[in-house]
Amino acid sequence: MPKIVDHKERKHEISVAAMRVLARSGPDGLTLRALARELNGSITLVTHFYADRQTLLEGIIDELSTNYDEDLASIPAGSNKIEDLRAYLLWMVPQTPEEVDVERCRVALVHSADNPAIARFFASMEAKARAAFEERLEGLVAPAEIRGAIDFLRALVNGAVLSAVEHPEIWTPERQLHVVDLGLSALGLMRMRAQG
Repeated sequence: MPKIVDHKERKHEISVAAMRVLARSGPDGLTLRALARELNGSITLVTHFYADRQTLLEGIIDELSTNYDEDLASIPAGSNKIEDLRAYLLWMVPQTPEEVDVERCRVALVHSADNPAIARFFASMEAKARAAFEERLEGLVAPAEIRGAIDFLRALVNGAVLSAVEHPEIWTPERQLHVVDLGLSALGLMRMRAQG
């Protein structure tokens, strides 16, 4: 009797394996052959779900987008907007080796940003992040300052993420927490947090 394969689960497994290869070997190392080796299978295993490198990249993008949306929805929201903002900032920076690898994969995709699907992915992720920041900053900073605060926090988080990808041994979760709190202090929000 033939083995029953859950196609959705298999596609997910292949996408996750592709993310590992991309994180470890960069864009040039992400080949169908390298992915087949990662999966201990044949190229046919990969091409059954992803016909070529472009559809594979789109699978990675789908995986990253789905994970982002699901994780974002799971961040608890409470009555304290400063704590909600802080929780969002801490969620954005990689706290575990697995999260560093996901960010390494995302950073590797930047090398292919001339690919229209990848460019759309980055534009979508930027819009989602900015909207989430705006929602969390509303009522904490003056309306005229929200855009600048978002720019500041995006630069802060992107810098922390890139630093953690480049030097995970230096950019520990504790150091990232400290940077997040300094960023909130720079916006005057840690003082409000202490008072609130």
